[in-house]
Amino acid sequence: SWFFGPRAENKEFVKEFYNNVIDLQAEGRKAYFDTADPNFITPQMQDSEEFKTNINYLKSQLNKLLEKLNERTVPFWSPRYMGHMVTETTMPSNLGYVAALQYNQNNIATEGAPLTTLLEAGVGNQLCGMLGFNTDDNLNINLDNLDKENENIYNFGLHEIQSWGHITCDGSVANLESIWAGKLAICKISLRKSNFRMLNCLNFIFITLIARNLKFYPLSLRLAIEEGQLSFIGKSFTVELANGLENKLLVDCTTWELLNLKPTTVLDIPERLYQKYGISPQFLQASLKDYTIQSIGKDDLEKKFGITKPSLYFASNTHHYSWPKGCAIVGIGSVNLKTIPVDDAARMDINELDKVLAKCVKNKQAVYAVVAIMGSTEQGACDPLADIIALRDRYKRRYGFSFVIHADAAWGGYFRTMLVEPPKNSLHNDCIKDNNEVHDTFVPTLALNPYTRRHLYSLKDCDSITIDPHKSGYIPYPAGGLCYRDQRMRYLVTWTSPVVTRPKEESMGIYGVEGSKPGAAPVAAWLSHDVIGLHQKGYGALLGQATFTCSKMYCHWATMSTDDDDFIVVPFNMLPAEKLNSPNQKEVEKQKDKIRELIVNKSNLEIIKNEEALNLIRNVGSDLIINTFACNFKVNGKMNEDINEANYLNQRLFEKFSLTSYRQDNKSKPLIITSTALKQSAYGHCLTSFKNRLGLKGDQDLYVLINVVMSPWPTEFDFIYTLTNTFKESLKELAE
Repeated sequence: SWFFGPRAENKEFVKEFYNNVIDLQAEGRKAYFDTADPNFITPQMQDSEEFKTNINYLKSQLNKLLEKLNERTVPFWSPRYMGHMVTETTMPSNLGYVAALQYNQNNIATEGAPLTTLLEAGVGNQLCGMLGFNTDDNLNINLDNLDKENENIYNFGLHEIQSWGHITCDGSVANLESIWAGKLAICKISLRKSNFRMLNCLNFIFITLIARNLKFYPLSLRLAIEEGQLSFIGKSFTVELANGLENKLLVDCTTWELLNLKPTTVLDIPERLYQKYGISPQFLQASLKDYTIQSIGKDDLEKKFGITKPSLYFASNTHHYSWPKGCAIVGIGSVNLKTIPVDDAARMDINELDKVLAKCVKNKQAVYAVVAIMGSTEQGACDPLADIIALRDRYKRRYGFSFVIHADAAWGGYFRTMLVEPPKNSLHNDCIKDNNEVHDTFVPTLALNPYTRRHLYSLKDCDSITIDPHKSGYIPYPAGGLCYRDQRMRYLVTWTSPVVTRPKEESMGIYGVEGSKPGAAPVAAWLSHDVIGLHQKGYGALLGQATFTCSKMYCHWATMSTDDDDFIVVPFNMLPAEKLNSPNQKEVEKQKDKIRELIVNKSNLEIIKNEEALNLIRNVGSDLIINTFACNFKVNGKMNEDINEANYLNQRLFEKFSLTSYRQDNKSKPLIITSTALKQSAYGHCLTSFKNRLGLKGDQDLYVLINVVMSPWPTEFDFIYTLTNTFKESLKELAE
């Protein structure tokens, strides 16, 4: 009941729901304000030839468009599609989107989107709770009880919530926003006349704190104490140093100590100044104005404090391209995003991170943040987040060295639902109890390997998290998301004085990078979360099934070729037998035979009931449902060693199983996958190891194939065999 269905199996239900959307909106239009208002489109107009001509033309063009969409678009709804991080979106999300689309709400301001703004706040709260952050019960939206909701539900500054999240257009913008949290800028904005009459001629002061404010805010504050209007607090205002063992007058702190104050210490400063000295937000803004980066420039501010080495960002080599782009946009500079080498599983090498952090301490070079990639684009790899968090704690205690930890879980975030128990008191608890759509014997956590489970659990300890509902949340585009563990961090992107300008119901649009933003996207996410549930019996079951399917497909790739074939198929992720210090090829082949026996032709239920099979399948494949693999061929029984020749073979396979032109009919593609080129300069030993397993030699980049398994359906009816056998037959032809 969660999907339209690959073969439109739920067509009648969808038609009923869509008809209901139109009927209820029609009722709402007729009931608005005064039922005595005239019908502005009259029967006479509808009977006119011009009206009929226009309607007939619309009908004709729409039918043509629908026909071409059916033929020439990528069939994401089909289990035969296994390309990018996209699949059929959920029925609740589609219905929520279509329903809200009719009202065309703009979540930039509450007067343009009062209800959908509330629902966006609710979505943020849902995501924060699922990720393990502390949340606000007042943001658990109940549509039957809206009039009794807390009147301060939007009053985020006055009604303190512990975490906060919102919807963005995509994960790249969410990543940009997470970076854009460190440069202090005070601006005066005059809102000109707009469609929203409430904002006419309203002037207000707001602070845009662009990840750098956490570094430079204490420096600006110290200047305001030493040279400006805050001198009266200099002899008494103290801050806790990063090691947690010492409080020190802020004016006596070294530059290094100020650059390494913990995020919570910095975020506490405005409230502490108000509580201890009665310093209002307006006075604080005015006092800091002449000392911010916006006013005096980054170079001059660093010069005043003798800072000669730029602060750095760290991310693994598998980072998304939005990270260097974001660093360039906010002025940090892409050159100051430093990459950390990865291990053979494409995960950040924690020992290499330790080395560069130790070097930063030695050289007194500050760090803005370390980014943990929780589900890389090309391999679905999870960086060792729990170890990164432990490393930061050690550096804080030993060296007073602090930085933000951000998790780029655009892909991996929703997989944490596999760890979340269903709520005991839920509006749809009966549905959860009786839900057998996914086998009730299937426990989602069984599908996760122990490594992934451990590090997904640690998301709760990050400072901020990127999470994309339009990826593993099965929500329509555009729906990215960003969540903060400490809700005050959102003021680092936009902050409006709660005393001077805060309205009763605050707009979501003042936070973040975007301007106008659709109300339909958060409505889609909210309804899907509410109906399916962000827990083991909901999204956890769905993603658990997809994870199991992906692992089974990995087993097909890993066992597809034998010594008798003129080709080989090698998954990027090694089999357990290949991970041994001195792997024995006989043991590897023996393990492949065991996989054929226990997994390849077995149902999920059979695998779960077999402890040996279950232990094996949990330890094969990628961290998060992406199978990266490559093919090579033999000539007269000898393996090809030329990387260019292997690349050509894999490119031909991609052309065979991809839809890249509007001139192609999708019915010509029985299977759709995707591809990428792994760069030797980025992957280093990791890629060299993969090439060796393929029998290839050389330093060239490697062209590889990727299949992403989001659909839960292929494990049914032996469909995985159908898909992989289709691929195998084409590979045979090309290898010959």
